[in-house]
Amino acid sequence: MSLSNYFLLGFVLCGALAAKISAIEDPEGRVVGGKDAPDGALPYQVSLQRSDQDNFAFCGGAIIADRWILTAAHCLQGVSAKDLRVLAGTNSKRSGGIRYKVDKIINHEKYTARPNVNDIALLRTTENIKFTEKVKAIEIATEDPKPGDLCKLSGWGFTDKNGRSVPDKLQWLDVKIISEKDCKTDNLKRFEKSFPITQNHICTLNKNGEGTCQGDSGGSLVCNNKSCGIVSWNIPCARGQPDVYTSTTKYSTWIKDNMEANKP
Repeated sequence: MSLSNYFLLGFVLCGALAAKISAIEDPEGRVVGGKDAPDGALPYQVSLQRSDQDNFAFCGGAIIADRWILTAAHCLQGVSAKDLRVLAGTNSKRSGGIRYKVDKIINHEKYTARPNVNDIALLRTTENIKFTEKVKAIEIATEDPKPGDLCKLSGWGFTDKNGRSVPDKLQWLDVKIISEKDCKTDNLKRFEKSFPITQNHICTLNKNGEGTCQGDSGGSLVCNNKSCGIVSWNIPCARGQPDVYTSTTKYSTWIKDNMEANKP
């Protein structure tokens, strides 16, 4: 497979799965190079699942209020609210936790797939999420992390860079923030027209064999216990190229305004 095809899979697969899961056998994205997260260590983390296919986590998300989930807009293309379930309170995508129905999807009104901009969305659950020691909301950061900072990535994505290993347990990994300049590697520049890197993005880069993979999309990048980014796209998977996130800081007003305007 060409590098271009690998790249396109990293962004497109999550949304495609939401619409046509039955056509592919469990090709979810996983954190590559991570470890099993301790039970209850990431109480904000949720998996997005189809109502007709339990245990299939096609994207991730983060609880930010008792009725609200933060995720990526590209995860939700071709998906209706009635087809969604949000699984909270468990590190296993197959057992435990509570599933919540969704009654509203709010994609950013200026989201586009090509070019990939404003890749952010909100989900409203049909009932209040019950907070416990294993289910809690996470705050939105007020400023972006700085280059060199270590932040937490988590997800149920492929755990090897060839996309062959699928864990049941939530994976987590410390990842290093890099500057916008350093993010624009020669390989990523090849896709600049369709996937521009702007001040509305955050990038991380670890060693080869560590990073995001298909299906990690929508999960939060957490810095100092606050959501700083949303997994958006990459060149799959963990091949020594930057991973790109939507900056939640840059969209904090959008998040607040839409939650207020769409109170249940």
